[in-house]
Amino acid sequence: MSLNTTPSFRSSYLPDELANTDLRIEYARLREELERLLTEPAKDFVRIDALVDELELVQLAFKDQHGIKGNNPNE
Repeated sequence: MSLNTTPSFRSSYLPDELANTDLRIEYARLREELERLLTEPAKDFVRIDALVDELELVQLAFKDQHGIKGNNPNE
């Protein structure tokens, strides 16, 4: 059993099973998978599109968790 020190976080952007996930780790995992798929000779565009959508949700949840609104870091 691993020690999860991430605080409990509920975001409307993420499904329940990802609510307590370390978002930085999840984002890195998704990016790694996306990069792997993009280097494959036969592209799985359905999975690539799904990964891009998942990355967006994780990014929005991370921003929400840290109180960042919009794309302006000075907000």
